[in-house]
Amino acid sequence: MALYRYFPNKEALIDASVDAAMGRPPQRSGPREGWRQEVKHWAYAKRAMLCSRPWLAELPFVAAPHGPNWLSWHEAFLQTIADTALSPEDRMDMLSVVHAYVSGASDTAISLARALSRGISADAWAKAVGADLCRAINDPRYPNLSAILTSPSGGISDSSPLPVRAGKPRTMEEGFDFGLERVLDGIERVLGLHGPVLTFPRGGVRTIDTSRCGLQRRG
Repeated sequence: MALYRYFPNKEALIDASVDAAMGRPPQRSGPREGWRQEVKHWAYAKRAMLCSRPWLAELPFVAAPHGPNWLSWHEAFLQTIADTALSPEDRMDMLSVVHAYVSGASDTAISLARALSRGISADAWAKAVGADLCRAINDPRYPNLSAILTSPSGGISDSSPLPVRAGKPRTMEEGFDFGLERVLDGIERVLGLHGPVLTFPRGGVRTIDTSRCGLQRRG
């Protein structure tokens, strides 16, 4: 292919293809919400992008792509926590934490999207995944997994590969949201250790909005 002439090797071509396929994150409209809700918007947008392109998960990466679209997803996330008291290096670490959760917690949804793209129904896919999980039941190699899958309050169901919660089957979206909330709880805990939220007025002077933290000005 003539296209190969513009890249030093096959890996560079794959990385460029991945960057093009990722596209840019959706533009947020309307007033900004709190950092927690803004991070959730980013996480769900990233998850939707990954599920709409399930073939991305099948590509071998020599290194993470660093094209303009990849960078735009990073920038969009960092904007969600730009008004917090986190240090620059902590913000990058939080990006890694949330990105890792979104990618890992989307594996099952990506698997379903891949199956649907190949003409496999959602019911057939769920039954196949459930059958794989059920092989762990009563197997002495997987005592903890077996106990969860057969638990009276949270056993596996026919309609979802996720264990039941509170007596009702959970969707993958519910499972994703539960885990995401716990990740955000952790970030909120870190923010509590760093002090109040920072705001950046138009004049460019960094000030502290103490009203968000329940602090009162003295004197």
